[in-house]
Amino acid sequence: MWTVQERGCAGILCLPLMVAVVCCAQSANEQSNMSYVKETVDKLLKGYDIRLRPDFGGAPVDVGMSIDIASIDMVSEVNMDYTITMYFQQSWRDKRLSYTGIPLNLTLDNRVADQLWVPDTYFINDKKSFVHGVTVKNRMIRLHPDGTVLYGLRDDPQIKAVSDLNCKYIAML
Repeated sequence: MWTVQERGCAGILCLPLMVAVVCCAQSANEQSNMSYVKETVDKLLKGYDIRLRPDFGGAPVDVGMSIDIASIDMVSEVNMDYTITMYFQQSWRDKRLSYTGIPLNLTLDNRVADQLWVPDTYFINDKKSFVHGVTVKNRMIRLHPDGTVLYGLRDDPQIKAVSDLNCKYIAML
């Protein structure tokens, strides 16, 4: 017969075993979910023609945009330009990318952006731009079940100033 101390020790030994069983069950479930997600993404991309915009031949594509400016750098009075670091997000709906069976948004590898139609957005006063790619390109693609695409990137455009950058007009705070 076990004493109280022995049962306590046995209970402590059983806990790691129970945790291992639960983790293995979750891992198997995650593997099956991951396989289903991979199959879904493969189906979406199969036959997808990047050359055609969403609803080709129909109404124009409504593209929502937002810009978050992280910093303003390298202001040049001589060249009348400045560089900014910004996070640029765009969203639109592409019915070809709608899916069912997964009630989640899918955040995909940045390389998927090369396989999808993306708006040809430009900045009028842009002299040159640099998309960050320290280890990989700083881009993000997120798909929603209804086919809404969220595309984000980190960009460093050099912008031509449309006003006088002379320091005498800049208020000192």
